[in-house]
Amino acid sequence: MNKDFRQNKYLNESGSKQGTWYINRIDYFQFHSYPKANQHKFISFIVAISAFCLALKFASISFLLLGLFLYITYVAALTFILLKNRLCRYKGYFFYPKRIISFFRSIEITVDLNDFDSIATMSKK
Repeated sequence: MNKDFRQNKYLNESGSKQGTWYINRIDYFQFHSYPKANQHKFISFIVAISAFCLALKFASISFLLLGLFLYITYVAALTFILLKNRLCRYKGYFFYPKRIISFFRSIEITVDLNDFDSIATMSKK
């Protein structure tokens, strides 16, 4: 995902049903960094790698353990990506904990929805 979607050069472009040139401001929000963000990013990276290795190890033993470790890998990897990009969807992600999304919403960067780009995007829906 491109972190530069709010630059001035993109203000006259808008997404459509045929394709999008950048991330839609109405569907996504940016959030501020917080004091322990780098620590959480590092922890989520380590947890994702270790849970994936454990999933490979337990793949032949138990299907339930495989599913559990793959879910932990998914949550940790997606958390790492969100913390790296500082960009998140409003509606959340597939089987992603709503607590984490609500935490990111609490540190959301406010955006003026009456600018040209947001009005053009709303009219194309």
